[in-house]
Amino acid sequence: MGLKTNSLVHAGEIVVDALIREGVQKVFCTPGSHIIPIYDGLRQAPDIQLITCKQEPNASLMADAYGRITGRPGVCLLTAGPGGANSVAGIAQAYGAASPVVHITGSVPLDADKEAFHGVDDPEFLVKMYRHVTKWSTRVERIDEISDTMAKAFQIAQSGRPGPVHVEIPRLSDLSPYLLQSDPVPLTEYRPGEIHVAPVDNTYVQQIAEQLLAAKCPVLCAGKGIIRRKATDELVQLSRKFSIPVIYPQDSMGVIPSDNSFALDHYFGNYHSPLIREILPDCDLLLSIGLRADTAEIRDMENFAPDNHILVGFDDAENNQSSDFRRSVMDPKLFLDALLKHLGSREKPGKFQLENRISVLKSKQRQLLDIQAELEKDAKPIHPGFLMKRIANCLNPDSIVISDVGNCQMFARYYIPLHNPLSFMQSGVWNAMSFSLPTAIVAKLEFPERDVVGLVGDGAFLMTMGDFITACELNTNIVQIVLNDGAYGQMIPQQMNQYGSTYGVEFLSPNFAAFGEACGAVGIRIEDPGDIEAAVNSALKNNSPTIIEVMTREYPLPKCEF
Repeated sequence: MGLKTNSLVHAGEIVVDALIREGVQKVFCTPGSHIIPIYDGLRQAPDIQLITCKQEPNASLMADAYGRITGRPGVCLLTAGPGGANSVAGIAQAYGAASPVVHITGSVPLDADKEAFHGVDDPEFLVKMYRHVTKWSTRVERIDEISDTMAKAFQIAQSGRPGPVHVEIPRLSDLSPYLLQSDPVPLTEYRPGEIHVAPVDNTYVQQIAEQLLAAKCPVLCAGKGIIRRKATDELVQLSRKFSIPVIYPQDSMGVIPSDNSFALDHYFGNYHSPLIREILPDCDLLLSIGLRADTAEIRDMENFAPDNHILVGFDDAENNQSSDFRRSVMDPKLFLDALLKHLGSREKPGKFQLENRISVLKSKQRQLLDIQAELEKDAKPIHPGFLMKRIANCLNPDSIVISDVGNCQMFARYYIPLHNPLSFMQSGVWNAMSFSLPTAIVAKLEFPERDVVGLVGDGAFLMTMGDFITACELNTNIVQIVLNDGAYGQMIPQQMNQYGSTYGVEFLSPNFAAFGEACGAVGIRIEDPGDIEAAVNSALKNNSPTIIEVMTREYPLPKCEF
């Protein structure tokens, strides 16, 4: 229930009224003088949980995680200048991940001098900067624009291909308790915007259906749009009904369960899984759904795709400029619903040979990976592959694993089983370090009954560990597994391969287990690989957050060639 229309309010209360009307449940923030009027409004809104971050970048990372996990806009609130600038990484990441986020910041006064407090020469530099990493970036200049601006922000964030928006509201003066005003004003009625999605073209659907039925060996490429629009069940139904193998880019892992008979594997960059290399040469139609045209994911996939490639793009409707059904934009869920409806009772069974072939290939791949992990069971420092294999043994189908950027991510992709879109979460194409901890906190807040395990290297954890105390404050019993090798380990082989030596990649790591205990949590340090499973199983039963510090080093990734 929002504030009463026509009641006298200040601008901070108008912002909060919009949040209430939009059903916002959480705000991720760090306080600052330019946004204290909004804090005053939030003080009067007890149904909105205020999550105070200790590092400003984590506020936007948490908002991104919230948007991905719930499908509702994650809201972050930061002060002018440094607060807005420090959160750009999380907002850019949300843009790449198609995650709905409403990013609200304070701003210097409209008539600010050069070098004003939290300002530079151009008062609008943050608005201009955010135009490159958001769907919409704006600066409110009149108090009577706030409600309509907030409504438009929520509408844009959720429409078409979801993504972040940036709204900043100037302070009246550096010392004023108000934004954009000196006296309270009557609150106007709030009018939420209508959420738009790219419509389905039934003519195109019919043409695609006929192409699919005519193909001898079609393959589906499933993008993150299917996850964002919660259309994974429809994807599985289409794949099963017509015996169609499924591939996916690395930021869509979990779009189909890895134990599904027709789930192949992920791809990224120059990495094409042996499963994909074995099946794709026979493909005579590739149908991509939920990917965006002209992206690196499309280019990487087209390097091995057949000439007959149909893309149902995941984008805003106005970006569909093609008159060719092979390059269209449609909402992934609406498209899959329409395609299944059009196909009706028709089926294309009889591909048991293909199913068996995929099963044999997957079994061979799993055996190779397991053998390589077990060969390292006695390695000290601990081998990341063996670590990930042992962690996987402790997981259940509902577990949520969140990987940061680095070697932990690269090894985990081989060993963590995929049961659903939350089985293995990664930062995505933007690939910002410090993803794991903020996302783990949000995941546990949204799913307190599920095990949440974060994987992170020591370098990435050092960038974000200030908010481990936030996990303790919120009593989120996450398990944060820190791979401690005293280096930015992924840089070592890259430097060695290109220059024959390393430079500037090693650093002094603290005792992370002791840090966890200093925060009032549980800290465990593992140096013996035989202790991994007992430590993880014990941590999953704790009623408080746990840091498991694993002493490791850089090792080559597993080889999986048939």
